[in-house]
Amino acid sequence: MNPQVRFAIIFYVITLGFAIGVRLLVPFVAESSALLTMLTPALATVIMLITLDPATDWRRALVDLGMTRLGLKAWPLAILGPTAILFVGLGYTAITGLTGSASIGSMALNLLAGLAVGTALAFFEEIGWRGYMLPRMAAIGAVPAMLAVGFLQGVWHLPLLLTTEYYHSTGNPWIVAPMFLVTLTLAGVFFGFLRVWSGSIWPVALAHTAVNFSWNISAELSETQSPIVLEYIGGESGAVMIIGLAIADLLLWRALANRQFTRGA
Repeated sequence: MNPQVRFAIIFYVITLGFAIGVRLLVPFVAESSALLTMLTPALATVIMLITLDPATDWRRALVDLGMTRLGLKAWPLAILGPTAILFVGLGYTAITGLTGSASIGSMALNLLAGLAVGTALAFFEEIGWRGYMLPRMAAIGAVPAMLAVGFLQGVWHLPLLLTTEYYHSTGNPWIVAPMFLVTLTLAGVFFGFLRVWSGSIWPVALAHTAVNFSWNISAELSETQSPIVLEYIGGESGAVMIIGLAIADLLLWRALANRQFTRGA
């Protein structure tokens, strides 16, 4: 096995172990469990760089993680792409009468506070997934690596999603979970493209934040007699998002096919 792929697998085992550990602490940490879980990829990355995959030069390590470049050229796509797909979903549910409009006055402060926290947490999460793991998986091919990391990121969410009420608790978990895994797998290509194209994890973290923030806005702006409408159709892992990501991935496939992934690109 390629040594870099082996490091990626070890990183994932550690990260998944942390996620399971947080799940076991749910009786004590309750709603904070999702936030704590988002910190685990960064923690696993630090452990890898200190022990099993030691960084001899920490400045070079930061470059390899994609932290030293802002990747500004990818910011518009990172922010507008996920936002547009989610609002198409919201528009569809509104036009079809599945949802109605809610007042925005009471939600503004919570959303702004959530944006700041969400951006920081998305950054910590992406340090692990697209900063550390994806470049080391590149030996299996750029697109396969992106799909694999996306799928495994989805699996990492399952301890909370399947067994608690603190993450995607609306709807049948045995329907939500497969849709969620498909969404994260497809999103892996979009996020991976941003990482390769920009040489930075900042656009990826922004795209991650855009998904979470737009989903929060969608949920706040809509009123429905059946909350599962948003979960299954217009939500962050609903049918509209899956279709939108599939189309985006097909458009990006050719660009990725001839591109070499290099750490610190």
